[in-house]
Amino acid sequence: MASIYMGDNAHFSVSTRLTRLLGEAYRSSEVALKELVDNAWDADASNVWISLPSMFTTEPVVVRDDGSGMTAVEMRGEYLNIAGDKRARAGERTPLHKRRVKGRKGIGKFAGLALAGRMEVETVARGRRCSLVIDKKELTENSADLETVPLSFAEAPSPEGDKGTTVTLSGLDCRINFPTPERLREVLIYEYGREDGFKVHVNGVPLSVENVPGKTERISDTLPAAGPVTLHFTVASGKKSPRSPGIILKVNGKAVGRPQLFGLEEDEEIPAKLVRKVYGEVELTDLEDLVTADWGSMVENSKAFQEIRAFVADKVKKELKAAHAREMSLQKARLQKRINERLQQLPENRRQFARDALDRILKRFYQESEERIAVIADVALDAMEHDAYWAVLEAIGASSQGDVHSFAESLERFGLVELSTMGQQATRRLSFLDYLDQLVGKPATLEKDVHKALEKSLWVLGRDYSVMSSNSTLKRVVETYCDTRFNGSRAAKRPDLLLSQGFPGAYLLIEFKRPSHPINRDDVAQAEKYRDDLSAQLPSNASIDIMMVGKGRVASLDVRNLPPNVTIQSYSAVISSARSELEWLIETLGTG
Repeated sequence: MASIYMGDNAHFSVSTRLTRLLGEAYRSSEVALKELVDNAWDADASNVWISLPSMFTTEPVVVRDDGSGMTAVEMRGEYLNIAGDKRARAGERTPLHKRRVKGRKGIGKFAGLALAGRMEVETVARGRRCSLVIDKKELTENSADLETVPLSFAEAPSPEGDKGTTVTLSGLDCRINFPTPERLREVLIYEYGREDGFKVHVNGVPLSVENVPGKTERISDTLPAAGPVTLHFTVASGKKSPRSPGIILKVNGKAVGRPQLFGLEEDEEIPAKLVRKVYGEVELTDLEDLVTADWGSMVENSKAFQEIRAFVADKVKKELKAAHAREMSLQKARLQKRINERLQQLPENRRQFARDALDRILKRFYQESEERIAVIADVALDAMEHDAYWAVLEAIGASSQGDVHSFAESLERFGLVELSTMGQQATRRLSFLDYLDQLVGKPATLEKDVHKALEKSLWVLGRDYSVMSSNSTLKRVVETYCDTRFNGSRAAKRPDLLLSQGFPGAYLLIEFKRPSHPINRDDVAQAEKYRDDLSAQLPSNASIDIMMVGKGRVASLDVRNLPPNVTIQSYSAVISSARSELEWLIETLGTG
């Protein structure tokens, strides 16, 4: 016989309005849903099942768990109390599994209303089934105090042994991005992907290593002492590393200790930042006798563990090196034109050595920002032009034909020379900035003075311009234009222009102003006219950006109204930015 629900009303227990709490922003639908998973964790659930509807349907989102559930008394006294500190009332740990409680203010339960207009909560505990309906519109449009708003509430008997909570979210807000299974798994994987006794299923599929964004590998083998082994891991993509990186051992499905890196963190061939992108597990069977009593680790001097350690390190290292090569290739591609130009200035017999050295240097600075990588590459190439660098390379070449000790000693010297010459070159650049700072600080300094100083040192202007250069053809284009347009009585108004070329079809027109001159709207308009005149002498597909360098801009000039291909720089800001990058590099080389 079906149970008959007894209808009643319930009320919030709170001294502030819910609309204020609903103003708590969640950056995505998936992050809002994670709050409901946190509630299941706090309820000592073993499983959470999340059902997401197909896009463009009116089906609801359903989050169901097999946790402790709530009785009517608990629902009224705990669930509807949204002002207090849950940990203060219930303690820091959950009653059954002693998990650290995640909920604090009691507002996470309303995360569902961040993406839905209606939330129905059905919960079962100790023979009672309760149902509560919360309508977002009724709450936000109610003019009375929140605790006076009636909520639809019902209670009925339920079979003994049933427990858990189901949250149904309907009337999804079309203004919010629709939650997707892929993105939700990414949000949940790092926090719940490795929890023994707590499984999260999204559309019927449990969280796994594949949910980490990146390249995933699954390798199975049978080792002589360890037996069947399955290694399953992902090298995370992007700059964000997993919250708990490493490979976790699982024996018969149960985790052993914490994730570990199996010695890869000490491998000099792999950048430390890259190692911390590994996330995975290795599954073992029938090795429980080699697990310590507290399941904190395996017996480390056992043959089985040593086999597993070597197997995991070898397989993961191969993929890390491949991933590193892919990323380094992309990183170098953005600098390749500049690198090739600089390498062409070296004798042919030195170029391959220089390429190899640059690869090692860029590897050392893996995952630094593009701005810093550009500085590093440029400084390294400068350093390679000095004789001390090549003297050591010649020693290596000679030693490689002789005894191992001399060869190793030469390699060590080369590593030191690489770093020291880079440091010396960076220091030389700092000295150049000191000189430039003094030059622009003098009231008598003219445009031509700073032009002369910067013409061969466009690295000062930043990463985007360090790859550019001005050749004799471009100089002649500018000189011809200026000679034609600015002669006789107009000679005094001759501008100081530098035209540089970067990637195919990309040009930069720099107009140097006196360091004492703030740039105004008329200056910008005039620079655009110079560009229009010069473009007729360049290829038809040429794209010319404009940079104006002076004291800065006048206060009345709003940079938001500038054309997108026009920038205004002050000498002081340019020098300060370049100095910051070089000081960072020198400090890193000194502590590396």
